[in-house]
Amino acid sequence: MSAFDKVIGYEEIKGELMQIVDMMRNGEVYEKLGAKMPNGVLLSGDPGLGKTLVAKCFIEESGLKTFTIRKTKGDGDFVEMITDVFEKAKENAPCIVFLDDLDKFANEDDRHRDAEEYVAVQAGIDAVKGTGVFILATVNDAEKLPESLKRCGRFDRIIEFSRPSAEDAAKIIEYYLSDKKVDSTLNMEDLTKMIHYSSCAELETILNEAAVHAAYERKDSIQMEDLVTTVLKLQYRQPENYNKASDEELRMSALHEAGHLVVSEMLMSGSVGFAAVLPDGNGFVHPCERARRREDHILISLAGKTAVELYYSETVASGCQSDLASALADIRGGLTSNATRGFGLVAIPSRGYSENLTSQIDTVTHAMLEEYSVRVKNILLKNRGLLEAVADALFEKRTLLFSDIREIKEKFEIVKVAV
Repeated sequence: MSAFDKVIGYEEIKGELMQIVDMMRNGEVYEKLGAKMPNGVLLSGDPGLGKTLVAKCFIEESGLKTFTIRKTKGDGDFVEMITDVFEKAKENAPCIVFLDDLDKFANEDDRHRDAEEYVAVQAGIDAVKGTGVFILATVNDAEKLPESLKRCGRFDRIIEFSRPSAEDAAKIIEYYLSDKKVDSTLNMEDLTKMIHYSSCAELETILNEAAVHAAYERKDSIQMEDLVTTVLKLQYRQPENYNKASDEELRMSALHEAGHLVVSEMLMSGSVGFAAVLPDGNGFVHPCERARRREDHILISLAGKTAVELYYSETVASGCQSDLASALADIRGGLTSNATRGFGLVAIPSRGYSENLTSQIDTVTHAMLEEYSVRVKNILLKNRGLLEAVADALFEKRTLLFSDIREIKEKFEIVKVAV
């Protein structure tokens, strides 16, 4: 069994680190081909992604003595500590020097990249080069490190960590639920598609808070409603005290979100994992699959406002400012950066935007906004029954899970519209 088996996902990263472990164990195989051990590896990525866990697994798998440096002392004492650790590592080679949270070693202000802590680290790495000391480091923001520290010869490999894939997230959720008492009716597919996650730590927190909520309610097991309540509270910041919207406002909100949901599902079936209308009249649609095409994203952005306007004589759709801003940014970006309507609207970097060019861009942008609005309206009108059913369900239930959306869709013949 490998130490890396403790880590869910990150197969490519684990494979790359196992290659280095193999070099440590079977150096002669690599020496025959003239291959040399990398001087160091920098694990980079947002907090909570498991970088330190992966680093510890690498250390365990290597079997080498390790000297760990973390920022635990004042600046002057810390610089002396860095120097001392590298000297001890050189005396105990082969070994590993582990620099945990390297971007926290010095002032995080970008103007302090020449801080003496980083100078001490660079000097230490250079002093142990070729002695059998391997450098392993984790960093949340590699941009805060001086370029001289990140260059080849000090860190030959920089490995980027990103948020878990949907498949890995499902495995992580199962793992964190394994020591909890979960109701037998809990739908794992609904759960995995409902949560908007950016890290393993966030998934762990959500599931633990759901357990806390269930226990406080004196339930025998964690139920889906506990998870829904927790997700609304932690990820969508639903306040405990709020001004309750009127039924009319809630119906309009349900219609607005139904518009987003239906157009998203028409363009990418199974793309919505969770939708809700909140007591204060706000709402959201959480995509478990993001629109890859710019025009799809524009159509989905405009769908909320368009849906409301189908049922009200006046333009009363509120809460659509961010939707319109998103659509406008996509359209304008396509014109000026991707030449979606020819090269005539692309600005020349050395000249920027002239007053005439800006006026042309604005004119074409507004014309395209009208075009997209008509296309959205056509999609919704062709699937009006589905739109109304989703809006009614959102108004009545307040939340729709992935299985709820699928069940509603199965009752209607979907009319595909060329976009």
